[in-house]
Amino acid sequence: MRILLPATLTVRVSTARSTGRDGGTLRLVRIALAGVGRMGSAIAGRLRTAGHRLALYDPALPPGEGEPSLAAAARRAVIVFLCLPDASAVRASLPGLTAAAPPIVIDLTSSLPATTRHVAAALAPFGVDFLDCPLSGGVAGARAGTLTAMVGGDRELLARVEPVLAGFASYVRWAGPLGSGHATKALNNALSAVSLTGTAEALVTTAAYGRAEAAALEAINAGPARSQSSEVKYPRDVLPGTYAAGFSAGLMEKDLATALTIARDRRVTVPLLAATLDAWREATAEMGADADFTRVHAVVAGRAGRAPALTGFSLEALCRALAALNLVAAREAMRVAEAEGLDRERVLAIVNTSTGRSEATRRGLAGEVDAAALSLAAALARRAAVWAPLMMRAAELSAEEGT
Repeated sequence: MRILLPATLTVRVSTARSTGRDGGTLRLVRIALAGVGRMGSAIAGRLRTAGHRLALYDPALPPGEGEPSLAAAARRAVIVFLCLPDASAVRASLPGLTAAAPPIVIDLTSSLPATTRHVAAALAPFGVDFLDCPLSGGVAGARAGTLTAMVGGDRELLARVEPVLAGFASYVRWAGPLGSGHATKALNNALSAVSLTGTAEALVTTAAYGRAEAAALEAINAGPARSQSSEVKYPRDVLPGTYAAGFSAGLMEKDLATALTIARDRRVTVPLLAATLDAWREATAEMGADADFTRVHAVVAGRAGRAPALTGFSLEALCRALAALNLVAAREAMRVAEAEGLDRERVLAIVNTSTGRSEATRRGLAGEVDAAALSLAAALARRAAVWAPLMMRAAELSAEEGT
C-alpha cells in the first residue's frame, strides 16, 4: 500500500542507519558527491557538518582530494548526489553509476526532464532508485542550508531521503513524477530571469529620467510589481553594486534554454520567454558567463542614455508595466507546466517559496495584462535610449492581442 504524503513533507527522522535498500528512513549514511564546483563544495560542507561520510568525485579536484572515478566514489555509497554542469554530463555519468549500482541516485543538476527519465530507466535494471532534485537559492543558500529542493520521482523514496536533503535544503517540495523537479526548476528560473531583467529595465529607465533608483525600488516593492528579485536581490546585491548573489549568468542562460527546450518539445509558444533567452544570450556575451547573474542590471545601465531634461516620466506606469510583464511571463510558464503534465497549483506553490515568485504567481495569475502601461513603459525606454527588450516585447505582444 502506497503512503500518500502532502506536497510539503515533514518526515520524522529515524535514528537507525540504513543500507538504502531496506526501505527505512535514512539519516546518517555514506554519500558520494559527483561535481564539486561552488555549489557542490557548499553542499559537501553541509553534508559533512550533518555527520555523513562523504566521498567526492570531480575530474578538476587535485590528486588525493577525491576519488579517481565516479564508480570508485559511488561503490560504497548509499546515496550518490550528482551536482553536474548540465544534462549531457548527467548522461555521461551512466557508465560509472551502472558499474557501482548504488541504492539511490539523486540528481541535483539543473537538467532536462527527458534526460532524467532516460537515466532513471537505464539505472532501474541495476536496482538503482532515482530522483531529480534541482535546487534554488544559489551558493549562499547552500552554505546556509536554506535551499529549496524541487523533487521529482517516487514520494515514498523522497520521504526516506528527506532527512538527508534537510542538511542543505530547508524547503523540500515534491513536484510530481520523474522529471517534474527539473521542469519546475527551469520554469522557476525563467520567471526569475524575467523579473530580474524587467526590474533592471524599469530602474534604469527611471535613472535615465533623472530619478533615483532606490526610490523607484521602494515603489515597486509597495505594490503588484514586486518579486523575489526586487525584494531580495536588488536591495542586497544590485543597488549596493556588489553583484554577489552567487549564481552565474551562464547558468541562468542555460536554465532559460532548458525552459525553452521543454516548451518546444511540448509545442507551446512562449514569445516573451523566448525574448528573455535572446536578451540573456546577448547580456551574457557582454558580461561573461562566470559573472554573477545580477550584473544584468549593470549591462542594462551601461547601455542607457542620460537625459534628465526629458519630460513625461511616469513611475506609476513603469510599476504597472513591470507587474504586467511578470504576469505575461507567469502565464507562459504555466502553459508549459501544464503541457509537461505538472500540477499547476503545485508548481505555483513551489515557485512561491523560491526565486521565481512575483505578485503574479502569488495571486494565482489573476488579473488582466495592462497593455497601456506596457506601451507607455516601452515608449519611455525608447525615448531615453534604454535597452529594454522585455518591456518592448511584452508591449508588442499585448498590442497584438488587442488588435
